[in-house]
Amino acid sequence: MIREGRPDDRPAVRRLQQYLPEPAPELLDPVAGGELLVAAEDGTVVGYLLWFPGEPTYAAELVVHPDYRRAGRGRALFRALLDRLDAGTEVTLRVAAENDGARALYEELGFERVAVEPDAYDEGAGYLLRTVVD
Repeated sequence: MIREGRPDDRPAVRRLQQYLPEPAPELLDPVAGGELLVAAEDGTVVGYLLWFPGEPTYAAELVVHPDYRRAGRGRALFRALLDRLDAGTEVTLRVAAENDGARALYEELGFERVAVEPDAYDEGAGYLLRTVVD
């Protein structure tokens, strides 16, 4: 089940951030302005998408717990985001160049590479991807 994140989801989301190569816990602070969608399984948060409204809308973090991956939760989180945005809204995100699984998902969702960022991550290059909501 995909739903809006609630304040009481934040501890679970912080735990999920450990699966990111470079977590940014400060982005979860409400004053940062991000919005949260969560994937829940039997009442437990097993994934999340943190995004920032604006022009463009920025999808900052997508994480699904390893035990719950490859079942469409990441795709469902992104679909929930794209469905709530107006047609014509630009959405961007960054992905590590070596993260083939995430890149394949984003391409399936209509994202295209618009830039290579050689120093995007401590471990190397990243890509800036973009799509426009239909």
